[in-house]
Amino acid sequence: MSADALRALLRQRARDLGKTFKALAIDAGLARTYLYKLADGVTLDPSVGTLVRLADALEVSPIALLRHYVHLDMPEQRAKRPGVNTSRSQGLSVLDDAVVFNADITIPDHAVVRGGEAFRKVWEIQNVGRVAWLARRLVRADQQYVISRAKTDGALEPLVQAHLRSVNLEVQIPDTLPGECVRVEVDFAAPRENCSVASIWRIHDKDGRPCYDASFFLQVIVTVIDQ
Repeated sequence: MSADALRALLRQRARDLGKTFKALAIDAGLARTYLYKLADGVTLDPSVGTLVRLADALEVSPIALLRHYVHLDMPEQRAKRPGVNTSRSQGLSVLDDAVVFNADITIPDHAVVRGGEAFRKVWEIQNVGRVAWLARRLVRADQQYVISRAKTDGALEPLVQAHLRSVNLEVQIPDTLPGECVRVEVDFAAPRENCSVASIWRIHDKDGRPCYDASFFLQVIVTVIDQ
């Protein structure tokens, strides 16, 4: 949806409800200037809570509003955001081993899911080295990564997030010859609360050792709307 279409949606709902933008902003707990920025597509990264409050004020589904809103996230803006490391990564113990991330086949980063929803994440990776991948596994490694933010005094404050449950803590990677691509699947269930959650996965060999350094990982990040 374009910024014009989003602005038209907000104005139409305001008319349907007999409310001014000022009244909508008050009902949603937002500043009127901020609401105008949302309507104009100037603010491209509102919080989930902001969109839930706005959806309540508009009397529409928050999922519908968020799905409309994320269409404003244009490709050139997405390209500036950090994501999965897509560069070639060499093996830690075997230099002729190498991998590259190709694509998120399902559930792109920041996809919107319902609270409690079950979904399957599929990644595609490619063996760009000279050795076959045999008996490898994709292993959940969330505990190796601490998501934090800097406080005003410069200290790091860990961010406690809701838990994204996975059916398994590890899955088998099909044997893959050099040059071949392979798709790896993990089944997840979203928590029942409004939040953004992530899960991080690394590739291990048959002996349980990481194949690549910590800069290469596969991730799933979803925005959960629970109502």
